[in-house]
Amino acid sequence: MWRSIRVKFVAVSLLLILFSVQLIGAYFVRALTASLIRNETQAVESQALLLATIAAPEMVAAASGKGQSPFTSILSSFPQFFNGSVYLLNSDGVVVDTSAGTALIGQKRIDSVATQALVGHSKAVAVRFDPMTSQHLLVVAVPMNNQNHFLGIVEYVVPIQNTYTTVREVTTIFYTGSAVALMLTALLGIVLSRTITAPVLDVTRQARTMAAGDFSRRVAVHSDDEFGELGVAINDLTDKLEDAIAANLRERERLQAVIKYMGDGVIAYDAGFRPTFSNDAAIRLLPKGPEDLPGSARLLGLIPKPGQEPQHERSFLRMVKDALVHVHVTSIVDQGSLEGYVALLRDVTEQEKLNQSRRDFVANVSHELKTPLTSMKTYIEALQDEAGDDPETREQFLRVLEQETNRMVRLTRDLLQLSGLETKTDAYSETVIDVADWLEQTVRRFQLQAQAQSLSMKLDCPKTARIKGDRDLLDRVIDNLLSNALKYTAAGGSIEIATRVRRETVEIRVSDTGIGIPKDDLPHVFERFYRVDKGRSRQRGGSGLGLALAREITERHGGTISMASELNKGTVVTVTLPLAEVAVQ
Repeated sequence: MWRSIRVKFVAVSLLLILFSVQLIGAYFVRALTASLIRNETQAVESQALLLATIAAPEMVAAASGKGQSPFTSILSSFPQFFNGSVYLLNSDGVVVDTSAGTALIGQKRIDSVATQALVGHSKAVAVRFDPMTSQHLLVVAVPMNNQNHFLGIVEYVVPIQNTYTTVREVTTIFYTGSAVALMLTALLGIVLSRTITAPVLDVTRQARTMAAGDFSRRVAVHSDDEFGELGVAINDLTDKLEDAIAANLRERERLQAVIKYMGDGVIAYDAGFRPTFSNDAAIRLLPKGPEDLPGSARLLGLIPKPGQEPQHERSFLRMVKDALVHVHVTSIVDQGSLEGYVALLRDVTEQEKLNQSRRDFVANVSHELKTPLTSMKTYIEALQDEAGDDPETREQFLRVLEQETNRMVRLTRDLLQLSGLETKTDAYSETVIDVADWLEQTVRRFQLQAQAQSLSMKLDCPKTARIKGDRDLLDRVIDNLLSNALKYTAAGGSIEIATRVRRETVEIRVSDTGIGIPKDDLPHVFERFYRVDKGRSRQRGGSGLGLALAREITERHGGTISMASELNKGTVVTVTLPLAEVAVQ
């Protein structure tokens, strides 16, 4: 209900009016109360001053002994003059006469108003509430002076409860009228909000209709104001969107036709590697055709291995039955959200056979040419030992043959070397490695160096983790990480190697308290020949290849490597490798 603009419009209007009424009402009541009390105070003060003027000479006469209790006759002669209580107090605060009863005569009056007037010889006014009578009382005290001589005060206490009753009645009338005004405003607001929001609702219905794919409806425009302009804009948008979608559908159909009949295979997947589209060439590459399509992602090796981070784009070769397929997979990301993948498949079986034939040809030709060329070189040397009829010519001829023979030998050697590089033959010996034992031996190798640099080295490793891999290659990884930590950690620092066994992987974390790496350099530390501080790295023996080799070796073992660092606080390198035996949790 609170999502409706009508409700919000009416609610905001009522709240604004209610706030205004409350503000005006508070000011009105406060001003009315102050005005009535002020008027009442002026009237009481006038009466008290008149009484003080009359009583002052009598007070002087009584003090000199010429009079005889004059105040009783004065106060009793004006009974209708008083609507409250009057107290005549001498300069000591003692009641010398009062209209409140003769029992109070002779007693000292110590209320705050009388005390203030007696002390200051000036007028004092106050409004107080009497809990005994539940009434508000106005108290006015004025001084009695005779020839600038202070004689005492006249204190006049008048009940003004009627004033507060009048204010309460006026307040009730005011707020009753305000409530009626609010109700009328709410009714008018509802009617007005319906009029204002009707075009908005019409535009909303049009938008929902468009979202459902129906572009036949149009917004009815009844005015030329802002809402009318909005309706015209929505209708124009509907026309253009309808044309754009139609053109997009035509382009999509043409694109699907091109993809369907292209020579390379294309398979589109959603984020869960479920196929959503495939062309004929891709179906032909699968061993069982359409039957293999649901599981084609696993068949083609697209699903990342456990513990392996998915890559945005990658290419690799995959044997699919008897065919060698080049697979290029790209992730589809929309506004940071993974939508799916597209795999481009190409049968490179024949191409690979041709490449292998070329490599074999180079190797065979080189092997076949090496022996006769060596024999030719030996024969030429023999000819050089025998003198001919023209020794100078023979010598020159044989020298040229020798030069050409050496050039051919060098060419043969280069061809053999090129063949070896293209085949990428490297030694790899896989064994089961106990992580705890491996890391303990590594720490022992670096312990003396750490002590020499006044560094502490700590190992925290469980005893159950086992991995598969080449021990020598993995030693190069961990040795490189520890070597970097020792290089860039100052004396008094610490280095820690900690492992954590996950469900299918083991994490090896090498952390130090060294100089750290700037944030801008972190994305490039695993690139070949990249140095954070080139001058410092060369001075300390760095080549720029250590971390790049560490990444290549880690990925060769099916793992990942990452780095986190904060400048002047330290660096943490995390190597993740698959377990030889998956841990049961």
